[in-house]
Amino acid sequence: MLSMNSTHLSRSDAHRMTASESSPSSGGQQSLLGWPALAMLMVAGVGSIAQLSDSASFGLGAVTVYLIPALLFLLPVGLVSAELATSRPGGIFVWVRDAFGDRIGFQATWFVFMNSVTLYPSLLSFGAASLAHAFGRPDLASNGVYMGAVVLVVFWLATYIVSRGMNATTGISNIGLIAGTIIPVLFLIFFMCAWLIDSKPSQIPFAVGDLAPPFDGLSSIALVVGTFVAFAGLEVNAVHISRLKGPPRNYVKAVAVAAVLVFTMYLLGSLAISVAVPDASLELTSGASQAFEVYADGFGVPGLSKVLSGLLVVGALAASIAWIAGPSRSMWLVGKAGYLPRSLQRTNKNDVQMSLLLFQGAIVTLLALVFVVSPNTSSAFAILQDISIILYMLMYIVMFAAAIRLRRIDKGIDRPIRIPGLPVVAIVGGSAAVAAIVLGITPPSGYASTSFLMYATIVISGVIVLGLPPQIIYRLRRASWKTDVQGIEELEADET
Repeated sequence: MLSMNSTHLSRSDAHRMTASESSPSSGGQQSLLGWPALAMLMVAGVGSIAQLSDSASFGLGAVTVYLIPALLFLLPVGLVSAELATSRPGGIFVWVRDAFGDRIGFQATWFVFMNSVTLYPSLLSFGAASLAHAFGRPDLASNGVYMGAVVLVVFWLATYIVSRGMNATTGISNIGLIAGTIIPVLFLIFFMCAWLIDSKPSQIPFAVGDLAPPFDGLSSIALVVGTFVAFAGLEVNAVHISRLKGPPRNYVKAVAVAAVLVFTMYLLGSLAISVAVPDASLELTSGASQAFEVYADGFGVPGLSKVLSGLLVVGALAASIAWIAGPSRSMWLVGKAGYLPRSLQRTNKNDVQMSLLLFQGAIVTLLALVFVVSPNTSSAFAILQDISIILYMLMYIVMFAAAIRLRRIDKGIDRPIRIPGLPVVAIVGGSAAVAAIVLGITPPSGYASTSFLMYATIVISGVIVLGLPPQIIYRLRRASWKTDVQGIEELEADET
């Protein structure tokens, strides 16, 4: 909830913040990071308030909807990435490359990059819906032309800001975290508590039996997939282990605390929406704004809902800026090591990877058309979110497999953090990722107007089209593409 996936402080921002804190002091030594501070960075770098509407449709069942992915996915990601990061600095590319070779390492990095590209339309559609509510025109949230137009305007505005360099990017992202995520979420939780204390009507029951989400086939729980992307991204923070105070096991403490806080924040935020908004009228793109309207009207302060919805727009802009800056930079670093044509390695006077920004901008522009041609905006949101999630889950499957293989082939390597039963932990996490993919190709009940076969075909086709290019690029690569003699480990260390 506090963050990007995710409306949030991005993984790249959290990374840069720690890099700034750890810059050499006058004494020439790096300052260290306590594990509670690292836990807060993890909370800030995981999830998005845009995902709350997914789980809100389950009512009190959101407890189970969040608890299962937290235990079976979030914790395995944190534990496995801790061992990998302490034994092999360099991130996902290095981990997968050392296990399976350059080609698959490049593919895994591409999955992360494409996940961010497909994330922009769904993330910004949340901002567009919030903007419609802020202007008192909630009907526009179901207008595909409006949604597509706002997505493109905000995305290209964010791209322009990123092109101005690091200072502009970091400043706006930090403001957006506070104004666009923390404040709205706190209001959601406060409103819910005050609403229930005042004995106002709740749209969901609070019986023990309701802890289990209703199940009537996969389509009835397809929206659970949103909780997986909400928990994705924890592995990025493993890069901070080298600056962590105390023994390496303190990283595990940080993971545990972050997991509990993220789970609690998501759960309360989701319940706050479900208490106020009937499931039948809940929109995937504007659930938070709908809840603000109900609460603000109920407490006699209708204008407050427009202000809070406006803050969500600020958060969406800040989040998109952070995402545009982060994953594209990582791909640029890999490209300089010889995996992308020189035409995609060009930077502007501010040392910003403009070629890649324009490349991803072209893809986002095409994806935004989904809102125009889709029968309704919630279906478009679901399709784009599912494509994004599947791309990311594929990366996690490869990461878990790499962890198992590296444990087997490099038995003598120093592992400051050695996770007991790592193969089992990795298999559990990988199985959860596979389950998320299955849910991702399933049309959500009540939101899809197409059959399972049609929906699955659209999503899988999107994944193939967006995920296949690195195999073609790798086959066509040339020695002249390598523009930096440093290894990728040194390049990423320099960026940090």
